[in-house]
Amino acid sequence: MIRTEALDFPKSILIETYSLCQGECKFCPYKEIRSKEEQSILTTDKYLELILEISKHEITRLTLFNNNEPLLDKRIYEFTDMAHRLMPDVEIGLSSNGRVVTENVLNRLLESGLTTLYISIPCINREDYKNVMGVYPDRLFELLDSITDERLLQMVRIAVPITKFLDEKEMMKRFGKFKVCIWNLEYKNSWGIHDKFMEVAREDSIAGLCDRPMDQAVISSNGDVLICCRDWQSQNVVGNVYDASLYDIWHGEKMQKIQHLIAEGKYNQIECCKDCVMNKETYKR
Repeated sequence: MIRTEALDFPKSILIETYSLCQGECKFCPYKEIRSKEEQSILTTDKYLELILEISKHEITRLTLFNNNEPLLDKRIYEFTDMAHRLMPDVEIGLSSNGRVVTENVLNRLLESGLTTLYISIPCINREDYKNVMGVYPDRLFELLDSITDERLLQMVRIAVPITKFLDEKEMMKRFGKFKVCIWNLEYKNSWGIHDKFMEVAREDSIAGLCDRPMDQAVISSNGDVLICCRDWQSQNVVGNVYDASLYDIWHGEKMQKIQHLIAEGKYNQIECCKDCVMNKETYKR
């Protein structure tokens, strides 16, 4: 059911603290878009200010990630700890490509109060994995195989994008002791990754309509508030947290206009949405 009325304050909030990513995922436009931009970092003071504001509202999930690799930010443990202390009952999550995940990283995240770490794993086969992600993570797979601590088994989630190489039975056989979360790929024509995306995309991995701007806020590392985590090109910036509070931005004219268009199903009038597969677009091979 698509939400047609916006919440008074978002229940899910994504905060990107650092813009860098070292991944090579074929379904991701980082290299084509963000690697050409000047790196940006959300200041510690602004992060704390945001967390203090957010903690005054009832939210269900805080994600310290957007279109980046969050574990490259050395402050991530401190930031997770801040959020956990202020909001002990809120789900706090990260999403990683797994390249820098080690036993020490997992233990530090657990100690900081992280509740959920999604690690992206599209398939098991070595050559297929390298085709999708760039390199095969022998060390990561060995680490995941060795985990027996129940707390880590609860924290770590295997995030599986649907590609043509996915074998669900094989995935469950290898990683069934974790929660395995399978998700649909998302795609926008304006990303400029058509050829490499089509190498790995499967027809039935197209996601459906969304209502994210009704209950989710996305804060980029430069402070921009976006209407969607897939707005790689900042096509619909509704404010900046260095200039106004998140509450005021959420209730601002720009955001309310977007929310009204979503409620009316007028995705084609929203720059970020009009070429997205979640606007009933189809992959053009």
